[in-house]
Amino acid sequence: MADVGATVTTPPEHAVRWRPGPLTLRFASGIVAVPFLLGTAYFGGWFYGLVITAATVLAGLELRGMLKAAGYAPLVAVLIGLAAFLPFDAWFLSTGSWQGAPDGLLATIVVLMVSLLLVLLRRSSDRAMLDWALSLALALYIGGLMQFYAPLRQRPEGAFWVMALLGLSWVCDSSAYFVGRAIGKTPLAPRVSPKKSREGAVAGLVGSAVFGVVLALATSHPPLLLAGYGLVIGLATIVGDLAESLLKRQTGVKDSGVLIPGHGGILDRMDSLLFCAPLAVVYLQAFSAAAA
Repeated sequence: MADVGATVTTPPEHAVRWRPGPLTLRFASGIVAVPFLLGTAYFGGWFYGLVITAATVLAGLELRGMLKAAGYAPLVAVLIGLAAFLPFDAWFLSTGSWQGAPDGLLATIVVLMVSLLLVLLRRSSDRAMLDWALSLALALYIGGLMQFYAPLRQRPEGAFWVMALLGLSWVCDSSAYFVGRAIGKTPLAPRVSPKKSREGAVAGLVGSAVFGVVLALATSHPPLLLAGYGLVIGLATIVGDLAESLLKRQTGVKDSGVLIPGHGGILDRMDSLLFCAPLAVVYLQAFSAAAA
């Protein structure tokens, strides 16, 4: 038992335990994530397919939690099952390692019909159709977009194009963040994400285009091709970020999860990359002669 007359002392200010700030945590997480993702893109193989599938599953679980927090009842088999299947199937199709791999579009139609039939027969909630539609749409949002990382990696010089995509997206994200904090005054999309500015968005696009030229000079690729690639990836990064901001605002959550220190959930990191791969494939397909 403590003495009644004992004096209670408080620790001096300098003894207060130091806690890393958000920017420090973001930097520390990046030290681990950047080499891992670049290495995965470089080596490819079965591990590449596993990583894009696993990331999609984790993002699906976070979306499930976000929907439940907003009062919805998502169909887990549709949301996570279809989302995971699409990049997994696309990887097998792109590598030709599984000749019997089903077509992703056909599989999506089958899931749509079967799940809708089950909703009609079993679900009695007033919002059953809304829950079904959200589950299907968000499965396509993550799985349908992530599946394009498979054909992108299988292109000629696929490792380079995926690694360039990652670098360009990170440059765009960082440029927009720091310039937006420094001089950003005009909101980009005030109803969706009030803190994002047009000045930051312009800086992100310029930064990714300039970095594309730097990559071209370092690798003997056409500078104009890489500058355009940078602009496309920069635009996709900004749109992807805003799309997830809208999702979080609609579901009333600050972060999609707590998996990555300083960043939130995995979807908070994937959001900028989701739109990148489809647009990268379309861009390189349109300029395939120059990209070959």
